[in-house]
Amino acid sequence: MKKQKKFYTLLRQWKMLQLLPARHPKDAAALRDELEDEGFKVDLRTVQRDLKELYEVFPITSVMGKPIAWRWDKHAMAFDIPGMDRTGAMTLKMVGEFMAKLLPKSCLDSLAPNLRRANAILDDLGDKSYGGWPDKVRVVPRSQPLLPPDIDADILDGVYEALFKDRRFKAVYRRKGADECVEYVVNPLGVVAAEPVLYLVATLRDYADVKLLAMHRLQSVKIMDEPVRKPKGFTLDKYLASGALGFALPGSKTIKLKALFHKGAAAHLYESPLSENQTITDRGENVLVAAEVLDTQQLRWWLQGFGEYVEVVSPKSLRKEFCEMTRKMAGYYED
Repeated sequence: MKKQKKFYTLLRQWKMLQLLPARHPKDAAALRDELEDEGFKVDLRTVQRDLKELYEVFPITSVMGKPIAWRWDKHAMAFDIPGMDRTGAMTLKMVGEFMAKLLPKSCLDSLAPNLRRANAILDDLGDKSYGGWPDKVRVVPRSQPLLPPDIDADILDGVYEALFKDRRFKAVYRRKGADECVEYVVNPLGVVAAEPVLYLVATLRDYADVKLLAMHRLQSVKIMDEPVRKPKGFTLDKYLASGALGFALPGSKTIKLKALFHKGAAAHLYESPLSENQTITDRGENVLVAAEVLDTQQLRWWLQGFGEYVEVVSPKSLRKEFCEMTRKMAGYYED
């Protein structure tokens, strides 16, 4: 019986440590309510006593006020059962270094305790082959790398909470290039990271058309006690497959692209095709690449990146666009 009681206490205290936040502190009453939701019947005095005991052992800190609130110390390492092994530490360290190039600081802050733990494990390793492994792996972007814009951490928390709870929220949003902000009622549907910007996929007010809101342009978020109004049949995967993040053009559809590539420029397309129905036909020094692709702005940026090593053959409308664009570009360099 005594062993069972000790085990129950251990489980309760462990769950309490898991419930403690890294940034926004919680008081004992809030922790008691969350423990009860997890199936632990406990009174407020017991929670307060547990917190004082845990404070002596773990890097948690109290925030003075009425009532006193608790959170993890900002320099604390993450821990869990089972413990992190060397392979997990190595993988997490590489993920952290890769994500640092893609996500804003406020997103990375939530990973900070785990990354500190991973670094500590790797630093303590006597086996230098594991300890030095992260220095032997790099992720290199194929496009021009850009620094991610900053996102307010509290705003990010609000958006994620609304997503988790399927709740609408009121937002003040600054549109690209605009001096003044606008207020929206937002139905959050998903979040997409498109290097280096984090986008919120959403509908506005009671409209069904799906929009992309850049998270760094959100100025404030206030969650409403109203359920999200989701367009019928919407899924995030179907939305992305429509070419939305490739910045689909109005009336966007699939086109049959034919482009004449210099052989060297098209070499990677043999291994990484544009589509499942792609064909490549030898034309001497060049190859003719044909594929069905979405008609997006991203497609144009990609083709422009090859410069004089690609010629758009069809469709005629796209070839005309490139003719007009190259004439303008030639005009820039006439001097």
